[in-house]
Amino acid sequence: MNFKKKYLVVLAGSPRGGEKTWNSLIKYVVNHLNADLAVCTTDNFFNKNLLFEKAKFHWIMKNPNSFEDYYSNFFKGTWREYLLKGKGLGLFESGLIHFALKDFVYRNYKEILEKYEYIIYTRFDQYYVDFHPDITKDKVFIPEGEDYFGICDRHVVIKSKDSKKYFSIIDYIDSQNAFLDIPAYPNCESVYKKHLEYSGLINKVERFERISFTSALKNEPTNWRIPTYKIFLTKNLMIKYPDEFIGAVKTGLKNSNKVTYLMDNFGIVIYYYYLQTRKYIGSLLKSKENNFICEEHGYLFLSERYKNLTTCPECAND
Repeated sequence: MNFKKKYLVVLAGSPRGGEKTWNSLIKYVVNHLNADLAVCTTDNFFNKNLLFEKAKFHWIMKNPNSFEDYYSNFFKGTWREYLLKGKGLGLFESGLIHFALKDFVYRNYKEILEKYEYIIYTRFDQYYVDFHPDITKDKVFIPEGEDYFGICDRHVVIKSKDSKKYFSIIDYIDSQNAFLDIPAYPNCESVYKKHLEYSGLINKVERFERISFTSALKNEPTNWRIPTYKIFLTKNLMIKYPDEFIGAVKTGLKNSNKVTYLMDNFGIVIYYYYLQTRKYIGSLLKSKENNFICEEHGYLFLSERYKNLTTCPECAND
C-alpha cells in the first residue's frame, strides 16, 4: 500500500503542559520523524497556540454537557456499569473522557488514519527528553513503566491497519464479556490491557525505553492527579509521576553526550539527580514490611495512589 507519509502523531485530550512541553514534542517527535500532526480536543479548548498552528489536522469534538451523553448516543450496553466499577480509581473520572476521544477519532477520521503507515497516539502533556525511535516493525510499541497493574496508556505507536482494533475500547467495555471480566483494580491501565488482550493486540506489544514524562503547569486544571513536584529553575513546570520522570531522563542521559544534555536540560537534569537521591534515602528509611506492593509486580516511588490497598490487585487477579 502506498502511504501518504510514514507517521501521523495524534494528540488527544486537554491541551495541558504548556509551551515547553509542546516544543519538546515538536523537537523530539514531530520534526525528528518528519511526521504530520493532528490535535483532538473539545471545542472549549480550541484556541491559537503553537500546537494548533503546527497541526495539519484539527479534530474538534463539541464539548458535551457530560461525556456520558456521548456514550449514550452511540452505545447501548454495559459501558456505564463498567466505568462506575472504577469510580475513584481514575477509570470513571479520566477514562470516560479518553475512551470517548478514541472512539471519536476513529469514528470520524479513519480514512485519514489509513493514509499513514504508523499512528503515534499520545497526549498533550507528554514532555519529551529524548528522540522518538523510528519504527520499522509490525508491533504495538508502548513505553516501559507506569503500568499500574495494567499497561501504560499515555503513548502508543500502532500500524494504521490496526486502528479499528485499537480505537474500539468503548465497544469492548460496552460488551457483556468485558463486564464479566473486570480487573481486580479497574483503573485506566488495567482496562486498557484487558482491551488489548481482547482485541489480540497484546500479542504485538513491544516495550521501548521511556522518553517522556507527564508534565503540568502550576494550578492547571486536571481530571485526575494534581501535580506537586516543581522542576528546578522553571517558572511553573511541574511533574506528576516521579518514577516516570526519572525513567525518561535516565534514557536521555544514556543516549546523549552528558555535557551537552546537561547544558540543554539543566533544570531537568538537576531535578533528576535530586529525585534519585531522595528516592535512595527513602529506600533506606522505609521498612520492607510497609511496602504493600509485592515484589513480583513492582515497586512504586509514590504510594498515594494506593494508600488504601492492603494486597496486590495483580496477585488477586491471578
